[in-house]
Amino acid sequence: MNKRIEFKVNGKKIIDDVNTNKMLLDYLRENLGLIGTKNGCGTGHCGTCTVIIDGEAKRSCIIKMGRCENKKIETIENLTKHNKLHPIQQAFIDEGAIQCGFCTPGMIMASKALLDKKLNPTDEEIRHALRFNICRCTGYGAIIRAVKKASKIMQGKINAKEKKDDFVAVGKNVPRKDAFSKVTGARLFADDYHEKGNLYGKILFSEYAHARIEEIDIKKAEALEGVIKVATYKDIPGLNKFGLMVPQQPVLCKDEVKYFGDAVACVYATSESVARKALSLIKVVYKPLKVLLDAEENMRETSELLHKDTDNNIVHSTSVRRGNLDEGFQKADYIVENIYETQAVEHAYLEPEACLVKPMGSGVHLFSGNQGSLAYKKMIMTSLSLKEDEVRVTYTPTGGSFGGKEEPTIQILAALGVLLTKKPVKMILSREESIRMSVKRHPMKIWMKHGVTNKGEIVAMKVRTIADAGAYISQTMPVVFRSAVTSSGPYEVGNVEVDSYGIYTHNNPSGAFRGFGSTQVCFACESQIDQLAHGIGMSPYELRLKNAFKENVATSTGQVLKDGIGYVDTLRAVNKKLEEKKQFYINKEREEHVKLGFGIASSYKNVGIGNGTQDNAGAFVEVTSSGRILVSIGATDLGQGVDTIAAQICATELQVPYDLVDVISSDTALCPDGGMTTGSRQTYVTGNAVKEASGILKRKILDLLKQDTPLSQEVLSKIYNQAKESNKNLKVEYMYFPPKTYPHRVDSNHKPGEDISTYDIHYAYCFASVSVALEVNTLTGEVNLLDIWSAQDVGKVIHPTNLVGQIEGSVAMGIGYALSEEYVADNKKIFTDTLKKLKIPSIKDIPPVESIIIEEKQISGPYGAKGMGVVGMNPVAPAIANAIYDAIGIRFNSLPIKPEKILEKLNRHIISE
Repeated sequence: MNKRIEFKVNGKKIIDDVNTNKMLLDYLRENLGLIGTKNGCGTGHCGTCTVIIDGEAKRSCIIKMGRCENKKIETIENLTKHNKLHPIQQAFIDEGAIQCGFCTPGMIMASKALLDKKLNPTDEEIRHALRFNICRCTGYGAIIRAVKKASKIMQGKINAKEKKDDFVAVGKNVPRKDAFSKVTGARLFADDYHEKGNLYGKILFSEYAHARIEEIDIKKAEALEGVIKVATYKDIPGLNKFGLMVPQQPVLCKDEVKYFGDAVACVYATSESVARKALSLIKVVYKPLKVLLDAEENMRETSELLHKDTDNNIVHSTSVRRGNLDEGFQKADYIVENIYETQAVEHAYLEPEACLVKPMGSGVHLFSGNQGSLAYKKMIMTSLSLKEDEVRVTYTPTGGSFGGKEEPTIQILAALGVLLTKKPVKMILSREESIRMSVKRHPMKIWMKHGVTNKGEIVAMKVRTIADAGAYISQTMPVVFRSAVTSSGPYEVGNVEVDSYGIYTHNNPSGAFRGFGSTQVCFACESQIDQLAHGIGMSPYELRLKNAFKENVATSTGQVLKDGIGYVDTLRAVNKKLEEKKQFYINKEREEHVKLGFGIASSYKNVGIGNGTQDNAGAFVEVTSSGRILVSIGATDLGQGVDTIAAQICATELQVPYDLVDVISSDTALCPDGGMTTGSRQTYVTGNAVKEASGILKRKILDLLKQDTPLSQEVLSKIYNQAKESNKNLKVEYMYFPPKTYPHRVDSNHKPGEDISTYDIHYAYCFASVSVALEVNTLTGEVNLLDIWSAQDVGKVIHPTNLVGQIEGSVAMGIGYALSEEYVADNKKIFTDTLKKLKIPSIKDIPPVESIIIEEKQISGPYGAKGMGVVGMNPVAPAIANAIYDAIGIRFNSLPIKPEKILEKLNRHIISE
């Protein structure tokens, strides 16, 4: 019902006839254009929509307009006055409390509500005030530090950070290039944009996990007022398949659906509400078919095929053979063999998938977050039969990804809508739809057997892994590959036999996710290492140290490690921190039912794609007419800060103030190819491309200057004009190619006279170690994390604050993986269809995390740097599992280790005794 009400927004009185059932979030965004308040879930579970109402932080997605009468409402837009940031906004920038930025406005508003009431809050009070605000990127540590710093600024105890001109920006905490726009809630993300007269697209999803489509009747939906077009498979002009590695998943299903997230039809209407209503009018006649959810069962030769054009259900397999396995186990004095199981996990990026597509001549112009605009462009071209110049993809900042936005969801369908209607089309997935459609982390079942001598030499390892690929290929091929080649952990093992398989099921497709296959086998391997150590009476730390990767050691795949091998230093660093704190925790009083435990674990992972594939990246660097430097790159900034890193490298090479460098990224009309932002590769490949291009431009500038003069904006402007008059080009285009890698071969035994470098499946590796102190409550099964120390070998620090944020964020994600998170569905329904049910860690779940940075120079990396955003998550779950064993003497071989699982095992343990 409509009612005329009066209220204030940001001090301005508003009198309006409003629908009292409309949510405040929608009113702010749609009626007032205040898009700083973000929509992450629509159910009050994430806090991205937080505003202040009468002094209290409230989630505007669950506040109806009928409750806003006579209220004073404040949004993020009210904080910045005359282009001057509020102390909270400035503190968020200074402390690196911004990564993807989607949660940032809500976090800032919740923080302001707290500081308006209590100017000097404790850490616990900060955690309580922000308990409804999820951050998937930062790990919350930087956010707590930012609130405390803002408190001091507001009390006059310290001043806001002064702006400096940084000529050598590498290694310094310069402001992120996107920081100002993100703390002010600017129009950044795809959902923030509208085009006059744009239509809204909505997808009709499958009602079944597996069924035959016998009829699709769209007549009633098409007849609904406001519906412009309803598309089915018949409307796809090109290949009705997409996929980054292999085009296989239907854009719109024709005769069969293979999981709940399959798209059957798409409605394009004048409003989202009309589009939703039209979905209910589409009649689809299904014939339910057998649902095959068990990857191990589907691997059998007698199993029914999920794809009729295949000989079996094996998507991909990778094997490793080194040494003589039988001889290795014969040398062993102690053998450990176990089965481990890891779960499906939802990425839970806080920005649900959204895009806007506009007509562009006979083609389309897509605005969307992604991990590689060029890949999206190619898939749109293929499915819609468009030419190279008929598709442009412009990257919009991505509110989190973690691998989950490597492949399109709505983007091809939105572009299809433009072709069919000749109108702009906007599409947004609700949180429930996003969970339903998107790829997940591969669940894996891992059989692992190790042999060790009494002296601590790991002499043999046998591994068999089955990964649930889900309904379509997605990223299963490289994930299975990584799970095989990293399964030894960062340890030299002379005799190895590994077989890793990806198997089709009717579950969600499994795709790229932080860790990319190395995460699952790390949990198994690091659990094994602890058991090996206990079996021979050696400390887990000493066993790891004895077998650790060092320079000139060969991996299980035969690659001889060269420079940049900082694993041992990471291990020593976290062990030292743990030993320093152990006695404090041992001496601390606790109730008898609370048990103390300590754990340690390590991991390594590739930098770059490797395996003999092309892995280059480009950069354009130029002087503009305004006397500024413009860097254009293909890499996408997903919150990790690659735009800022590119600017730092450019400023350092050119010796110009950092503030004079602008960056645009991943626009297929303006930027070079940077490849997919994945595999911890962009700091290395794009960083090198920017460095080389900047160096060439520096030489061109010096040729014009004839003297070494500081490059101010005024000087650069004069140089631009001078170059223009003499027809000299001050734009450098550079394509960087990393050191050569070679395809993995099953037999990794070096042959006499062979070039050993041909075993280099990667050009660099990153390393991480974690130690943990925790308590287990044996009455409730709850795990209380006390302290976590995380050390990472990063080669060279480019931006210290960003780096710490990446480490803390990876630890937080590892905690969720270890203790709470899982995506659960069966043959009838999806159970974990909200962020709350997915059990994403909140600020109250994350203990103090100390980040330890190890700089072991990677010679071929820019200034010695290499990527590291992924590997830090891997050791967290096994370190926690090892610490739980240390506390209660019970080993957990499956994740997540929830309280009920602990209680069940404790009860069994008591009964058996």
